[in-house]
Amino acid sequence: MGLFVAAHHPLWAAQLPSLFIAWALLAGLFPALWLAVVPALLPLASLSPWTGWIGGDEFDLLVLGALAGTRLRLLFEAPGEAPSRRVRLAWSGLVGLACLYLLALGRGLIDAGSTRFDWFQGYEEPLNSLRVAKSFLLAFLLAPALRAVLRTRPALARRCLILGMVCGLAVTCAAIVWERGGYPGLFDFSTPYRTTALFWEMHVGGAALDAYLVLATPFAVYAVAHARDFRHWVIASLLALLAGYACLTTFSRGVYLGAALAVLCALVGERWSVQRRMLLAIPATPDAAVPRWRVWGNRLLILALGLELAVIVGIGEFMGTRLAAGERDLGGRLRHWSESLGLLADTADALFGIGLGRYPAVYSQSVPGRELPGRLSLVGEGGARPLRLLAAPGNPRLRGKFALLQRVPDPSPGMHLLTIELRAPRLAIVDLGLCRTHLLYAETCLRRQLVVPAGGEQWHSFRVPLPVDERLFPRSAWPRLAFLDLRLYGLADFVDIDELDLVGPEKRHLLANGDFSDGLARWFFAGHHYFLPWHVDNLFLEIVIEQGAIALFVQLTLVGLALRNLWTAQAHDDSLAPYLLGGLVGCLALGIVSSVLDMPRPAFLFHLLVCYALLLDPRRSPGAPRSATETTETADIV
Repeated sequence: MGLFVAAHHPLWAAQLPSLFIAWALLAGLFPALWLAVVPALLPLASLSPWTGWIGGDEFDLLVLGALAGTRLRLLFEAPGEAPSRRVRLAWSGLVGLACLYLLALGRGLIDAGSTRFDWFQGYEEPLNSLRVAKSFLLAFLLAPALRAVLRTRPALARRCLILGMVCGLAVTCAAIVWERGGYPGLFDFSTPYRTTALFWEMHVGGAALDAYLVLATPFAVYAVAHARDFRHWVIASLLALLAGYACLTTFSRGVYLGAALAVLCALVGERWSVQRRMLLAIPATPDAAVPRWRVWGNRLLILALGLELAVIVGIGEFMGTRLAAGERDLGGRLRHWSESLGLLADTADALFGIGLGRYPAVYSQSVPGRELPGRLSLVGEGGARPLRLLAAPGNPRLRGKFALLQRVPDPSPGMHLLTIELRAPRLAIVDLGLCRTHLLYAETCLRRQLVVPAGGEQWHSFRVPLPVDERLFPRSAWPRLAFLDLRLYGLADFVDIDELDLVGPEKRHLLANGDFSDGLARWFFAGHHYFLPWHVDNLFLEIVIEQGAIALFVQLTLVGLALRNLWTAQAHDDSLAPYLLGGLVGCLALGIVSSVLDMPRPAFLFHLLVCYALLLDPRRSPGAPRSATETTETADIV
């Protein structure tokens, strides 16, 4: 499967199969390596705006390679000791949940009316069911390899997971600093700009970055609390400050609640386990004091985090506006949840759901005034086919809230020339822009409007000069990204597009696949200021609606067992357990106001951490017992 996906990659079909095989062999030779590499590369391993893939991405190749290598290794390993009753119960629950996922996947494909997949299918088509299902199914298939490394090398497994999570969080924080530095400004907290980092799944809204930050932030606290020396403490403290900045600049009330609860649970769990160890340890000697630099450093770090919170939330105007709109937003959410529950038409839907990945299509078709603002399709059969950009029929309020995009280089000063052919059955206005944009929020745009007369099958050719002025697109030390952006207005419900070309001042062609001969490769899309049809905005309702009440019961039971296992593990000197417990609890809190499982990468991470907690043996200490001095130091740090 991995080789098949790699061989069809829109950018590197020739190189990726070899890289995939090499990664699979590494994962097989070093059985715990994937526990570090997969979480570390998770924030990077998606190039959807460049490839045009929505249902799959490079992260799938990363996980499939880890799965291929570890499965191969398991063939040659001797079977271990018989699992305990607790582990057998966990396996039973995971197998049962896998069966429910497969059932919901089947129901989704039946509801979509087809099992025919295409690499560039969107959120209304069959591939979306597989896109939602793959996060749990891939984590479930990796569970035997996870269990094997936890059984034979528990300390190594713990270190690899910590390393992967800390590195992944560092990558995300670096991306956020780059994004905010290049677009609104590092210290601009009044412009309505919400950080998205490298989570391109948020092109239609959602909480991909939110869920990731809530799961990963406790690992920054772990790094500070368990830094071995002053140098490591400084690096960990810098990461903690950047993680705080990342959480705060999402301007998401759910992130604020989830991250605060995650850190609080982690520190309370750490404090409880430290006090328990101190009761069992030899009393500390007088020279077992914590170094003064650590005591004062932690105090200064807490003060710096408090100032960061005060500046971003208290001084910036944007968060104040969002908090003031809280009551109105709650009313809108309650209405949205009520409309979403109305999609459950009968007892079968209530028990087994409407099908994985079917929420956007069913909700937009069933609730008046909640249509998807647009979609893409290719017209005709064969090779080069024009692209049809469709708007929500009969709903002018949604015109312009859906954009066709392609990544282009950051515009350099000089004349750009865009050529395009358009046709429409009724009068259409195509608004096109050359925009300096990271994902959803444009820093600046050079826009033009093209009027397409009603003409049925008649094509109209346009040559559009786009003079880029350095005053409009000023140079910056921060590297920036740009999009060619097309939106549909006017009376027509759709417009056909063909023969797109953009020539820069150096006479270089800046667009790829402008005749759509490679389908939708290299083309992307995004919603703008209207995301309701794509997300339930509640973790528990999204499970009920797409998978049914039985699946919700099984998933909550498994998460409950995982949390209980972590609580037991921290009493057996597992220093990671409180932080892992905090991340999962925080993610559940975030799930009250956000969808989590419809975003593949953070959903995979959530399922992987749940599996880790379920398969962890609390009786196996992942590290050597601590001395009285180490125990006292940790207590003072907390």
